[in-house]
Amino acid sequence: MSRLLELAGDAPEIHFAPGEVLIEEGVPFPDLYILKEGEVEIRRDMLSIGKISKKGSAIGEMSALLGIAPTATAIALTPCTFAVVKNASAFVCDNHEVTLEIARNLAHRLSWMTRTYVEQIYDDI
Repeated sequence: MSRLLELAGDAPEIHFAPGEVLIEEGVPFPDLYILKEGEVEIRRDMLSIGKISKKGSAIGEMSALLGIAPTATAIALTPCTFAVVKNASAFVCDNHEVTLEIARNLAHRLSWMTRTYVEQIYDDI
């Protein structure tokens, strides 16, 4: 089990069918979803910017950390199950292990996006 799922404890579950919107860009979302099963597409301005399928990945973590509405839309690609953490800001701020796990996940995503961006630049040369 992922460390983030362990830290969420007995958080309730929510399920999404393929095509359902989990969170919508610009619409306030106070919770945090932690992926238990499935695959999610992330879109920004209707453009697909990535997919998430790693068990224990967080959805809504940027909103929790920055105190802003979601910066992207998340859509289920397959049947998905999430642990739902209510009041994500408090969950993140009150537990340094949660903050560290989310920071690691965000760092991995940023690393991937940087590599992808550089590869695209080289492809255009």
